[in-house]
Amino acid sequence: MRWLNDPLIDGFEYARIGLPHAAKAVGDPDGLLTASVVRRHQPRHGRAMLYVHGWSDCFYQAHLAEAVESWGYDFLGLDLRRYGRNLVAGQMAGWVRDLAEYDEEIDAAVSLLGADHDSVTIMGHSTGGLTVPLWASRHPGRVDGIILNSPWIDLQGSFLTRAVAGPLARTVRIGEPTTVLPLASRDNFGRSIRREFGGEWDIPEMKNPAWAPFVTRAGWLAAILDGHQKVAQGLHIDVPVLVLISDRSDLSTTWKPSMSSADTVLDVDRLARASVNLGRHLTLVRVRGGLHDLVLSAPSVRASVFAEMKRWVGAYLA
Repeated sequence: MRWLNDPLIDGFEYARIGLPHAAKAVGDPDGLLTASVVRRHQPRHGRAMLYVHGWSDCFYQAHLAEAVESWGYDFLGLDLRRYGRNLVAGQMAGWVRDLAEYDEEIDAAVSLLGADHDSVTIMGHSTGGLTVPLWASRHPGRVDGIILNSPWIDLQGSFLTRAVAGPLARTVRIGEPTTVLPLASRDNFGRSIRREFGGEWDIPEMKNPAWAPFVTRAGWLAAILDGHQKVAQGLHIDVPVLVLISDRSDLSTTWKPSMSSADTVLDVDRLARASVNLGRHLTLVRVRGGLHDLVLSAPSVRASVFAEMKRWVGAYLA
């Protein structure tokens, strides 16, 4: 595996994982599709954590890696196929027909860590927080623990109304899979974190126009709905699971300053109820003032998030 200087995060390096079994789609380049793994340094510790990003996202949260490393873990970020470091102009960004397609790159990343570490923990955010437990339920024994940051394991109320009621439901289930669904777009979460709007963070999509925009396609949404159904039926995960969510949601369409201390993407009450279906050993933490990506919340809030994570890994994974 060839490691190169990372184009997004100073002081990090990345390498590509070839995906010989990946199904090709419109806009994919000739040759292998790839995933990418990102790290700050070579293995130093006996334990490791793998991070899987959410929808329209990639790994860029360097401070998360630094926090995890301070606990005696090595950290590896994973950019999935058609996301971030792997996305090229013309591709259908984020496209899959089944979330199980991601097994190929998750398996490869976990195997990479397993070669150098005695224990591997996997972390997923948002859509990654749905992909990760589904993967873990199909691959028992591969990891020792799971951390989910605002996992998209159930539909939020307003999205539920638009996406699964009336004619749109028919499009999702039996229409042309690549059809772009006519869903209203809003980015109150982006406004709450972006530096140009008074937030703290520079978002990587601004560095490469090929990474935006992401659109919701019928086949992709059907895959999400199938994932939610599997969660509702019970995943029976056999390792400890930590679920971190905000203490409140605000899914209204008009921006207001109070959205800087709420999840503006998902309905956290629905997430809390759905989390009990993940496995027999669940820890649920509701973070006061947390954003949708909890590690991008205000400094005092994310300090609390990291403290909860550190306490949990010390209690259950030491």
